[in-house]
Amino acid sequence: MTAALRLTVAVVIMALLSRSARLAWSNRGVAIAVWRRVRIRHMLGSLALLVVVGGAAVGLAALVPVTGYGLGTLVGFTGNAVFAPVEEVAVRAGGVSPLTSPAAGVAMTAVVCAFVLGLAVLFPWLAYVEEQRFRVGLEGVGLAGQVGAALRFGLVHLVMLIPLSAALAIAIAGFCYGQVYRRAYRRAWAMAGGDHEVTGQWVSRSVQQEAAMASTVWHTTFNTLIAGLVVAALLAELTLT
Repeated sequence: MTAALRLTVAVVIMALLSRSARLAWSNRGVAIAVWRRVRIRHMLGSLALLVVVGGAAVGLAALVPVTGYGLGTLVGFTGNAVFAPVEEVAVRAGGVSPLTSPAAGVAMTAVVCAFVLGLAVLFPWLAYVEEQRFRVGLEGVGLAGQVGAALRFGLVHLVMLIPLSAALAIAIAGFCYGQVYRRAYRRAWAMAGGDHEVTGQWVSRSVQQEAAMASTVWHTTFNTLIAGLVVAALLAELTLT
């Protein structure tokens, strides 16, 4: 039963990703703009943030065991559902590896690499949509509003079958993206000739979009780093099996 549910989840995720791919292609200018802005500081900063988020998730699950459960527990997933297709490939590969069957090993490696390449194309658009939803408007709210937005951002990831501890830890990343957005908003507003103080009185769509793009760059870099680590782990599993 669990195997059937896992396969169903993988198929559904592929269908959703295919739909998102069409939207991402229609808005490919966003991806191009995002990748052009990525710098070494984004990579190093995202790596540090990943350590904090990962540590928070593990620590919370250890301190409050019930937070180690999520919707994914019902179908045997412990990670993000977006990786369900490649995880399913790894599971169904069984004992096949490049050592026991070179041709099959190469084929599976190609599938995994193609999948993560597709995600790399999708990540900027998906991150941009989330930044529009959860960050735009934070220039006019106080600390409580920022924390609330970060928590909503983290908890909405429960639909991706991750444990509650991971969702709450992701809220930390959401709060950081919010600070990036607010700082970029102040900078962009000042460059446009506005006041340095951020209040709800001034709402410039162009300034908001510039700020959202700044946080999207960090968000995309973080997600891509996670994807790279997941794929590296899966490839290692396929190779060593």
